[in-house]
Amino acid sequence: MPFLTKFKWILFSLFFVYICVANLSNEFLDLGGDSAQYIILAESLSQGLGYRAINYPQEPFSYHYPPVFPLLLSPIIYFFGRNFYLIRLLTALLGYGSLFFIYQLLKKYTEKKEAFLVTLVFATNFIFLSYSIKYILSDIPYLFVSCAALLFSAQYVKAKAIGKTSIAVLMGLWLSYFTRYAGITLFFGIVTLLLLHPKQNYKKIYFISIGFLTPLLLWIIAGRMLNPSYAYSKYFFLIDPYRPFLGTILGHPLQIVTRLTQGINYYCSLIGDSLFFYLHNSDRLKSLLSLFSFAMVFLGLWRSFRKNKLCVFHYYFLFYFLMVSLWPFQEGARFILPILPFIYYYFFEAAKGIFTVFYKKPLPLGFYSFFLILNLLFLPAKENTLKNLPLPLANFLSLHTWAKAHLPGEGIIISRKPTVTYFFTGHQALCYPFSLDPEEIWQDITIHNAKYLLVDEFSRETYVYLSPFLSRYKDKLTLLKRVGSSGVFEIHP
Repeated sequence: MPFLTKFKWILFSLFFVYICVANLSNEFLDLGGDSAQYIILAESLSQGLGYRAINYPQEPFSYHYPPVFPLLLSPIIYFFGRNFYLIRLLTALLGYGSLFFIYQLLKKYTEKKEAFLVTLVFATNFIFLSYSIKYILSDIPYLFVSCAALLFSAQYVKAKAIGKTSIAVLMGLWLSYFTRYAGITLFFGIVTLLLLHPKQNYKKIYFISIGFLTPLLLWIIAGRMLNPSYAYSKYFFLIDPYRPFLGTILGHPLQIVTRLTQGINYYCSLIGDSLFFYLHNSDRLKSLLSLFSFAMVFLGLWRSFRKNKLCVFHYYFLFYFLMVSLWPFQEGARFILPILPFIYYYFFEAAKGIFTVFYKKPLPLGFYSFFLILNLLFLPAKENTLKNLPLPLANFLSLHTWAKAHLPGEGIIISRKPTVTYFFTGHQALCYPFSLDPEEIWQDITIHNAKYLLVDEFSRETYVYLSPFLSRYKDKLTLLKRVGSSGVFEIHP
């Protein structure tokens, strides 16, 4: 045991390196769209074109995606092209670095041993490892910079005056926000904590507010000027962004309560999945584990808050959880990832309190070991290859391979996944309008002078919106290639 204690970080690092070496891949098979868009933006930067979505017609300024992650990718793209191995190595290194900040942060509020155990259990969690070594997304970079910002903020809220730490906090807030816009919840959390003692902290409140909000407002103004067609509020206020004809929550205020309730229920289930992955064999057991996990996490939060009201990540956790619960897009585990270390911390804090009440002893090491073993049993082992893709996605990808080889270089493609379509074909692409009126879809196609229509077989939206369109305008379309139930059509104006 003394040997393990002395060399725990070395052993831990070797474990992380082994997992990375075993799972890093040079293939790109993430068909969600965001990964491709980050790489495309990095290509735009590396080519000196500015921060533009070169995959869309007219190549608009990309306000939708914050710039930090594409900036990190651009040197790799410039020197090595689309080297997915190096890109994933970058996210893996940032994931490893985030563990250092998590440990240092937790160490400020609990014992070193417990801080290390929580960090270790989190480090073996399938969500953290998957996003560190498989996905090319901004979630791990955000985890890295947000945990660094929280660490500096823990010092800032206790400081008697504005000093060097305040600059580090501002930089952490800027980097967090411009990596993922969810970073604004960090700002809300820090300011809320400082407002608990406004007379002592008013200078720090003014400094952090002006310093953070000024570049934020400048970025918003630039986005509105350079790309006025896009605004997050447009999507946030829709009842369902995939069914825009339903209207907005402003016209149906009860939908706010409905969305919040659905969001909490959704992330309650995700918390259970993240802690007890594959331990449930039935829907009933899954529901029980989710409710148990959710209750334990918030019991731990309440217990931790009573012990220390000056802990900055308590406030961040609440604001972040509220934000993702109200967000109209439910993105799964990636939205849980930034607060997953604190979910573990609160869960173990609740368990520690319960164990102390009944047994008058500290929480045994075996309790942590159970979750560690559970995580190790289900580490990501399935190789991400074309052979493992579901058939509809494999057909979708095969169709792009054909399109790149056979379609002329010019011509806009209409696709459910326009970013993916550009990424694999080099053709600028657009998504069709989510409209039940086929004529509206046709008008959008003619306005943009689109030449091709790519129909997939996995998207609900394709079935709902394109099926009536294909039926009405079949005389305007010529099937060029079919793979399974997916196909590429040529459009005749």
